[in-house]
Amino acid sequence: MKTDSPAIRVGVLLCDDLHEELRTRWPSYLSLFETLLGSADSKTSLSTVGYRVHDGEWPAQVDAADAWLVTGSRASVHEAPDWVPPLQGFVRQVDAAGLPLIGVCFGHQLVHSALGGRTERAEQGWNLGAYPVECEVDFAGRRAGESLSLLAVHQDQVTEPAPGFERLATSAHCPWYASRRGQTLTIQGHPEFDREFFSALMQRVREKAGEQAVAAALEGLPERDDTHAVRQFMRAWCAEAVR
Repeated sequence: MKTDSPAIRVGVLLCDDLHEELRTRWPSYLSLFETLLGSADSKTSLSTVGYRVHDGEWPAQVDAADAWLVTGSRASVHEAPDWVPPLQGFVRQVDAAGLPLIGVCFGHQLVHSALGGRTERAEQGWNLGAYPVECEVDFAGRRAGESLSLLAVHQDQVTEPAPGFERLATSAHCPWYASRRGQTLTIQGHPEFDREFFSALMQRVREKAGEQAVAAALEGLPERDDTHAVRQFMRAWCAEAVR
């Protein structure tokens, strides 16, 4: 009799909580990643466990999960709140153990900084919405040279990649938009966001980024984006990396 394969355990290293206003519509930041990593087919089962590392909740050891994901955050890597250096150390342990690792937005920046790269505040300020991004290789269903449309919210970016990373996608305002090295995959955009969440989040970002930037981001959203394709790619990549 055929038996189902055990679920792949993905440890989600949460670097922030949702704003109180957002928690009235979404239960937690972890719930967004549960949706992102939800199995796309019957062959792959991914289960998630969250650790609020920004609030002192840490996994007991690096092999507590089969794969790891570092989330976004309102914090800045280069401003280094007290929980950032321990998280960088944990990322180095994951890398040394050869375990699959995904970094999203702040997580993308933190992975590069932990492994020898550098992050800085973007000269142009806030990058909001689905700004133009070009794939440099075949990535998430797009061919090299084709555009990739994904929701983004960030002021910081990777300015110097960690050694050995291949660039997957780039933008005029964010040169290192997506990258990979061995068992590690990072992306500046937010595949865990959908349009409803992004629109709600913009009401909070408006206080910092300003009315003009938020209005332009909301008005510039394309009819379709690649969120679904990137989610499928990340699920498949994670499952394959664990095997």
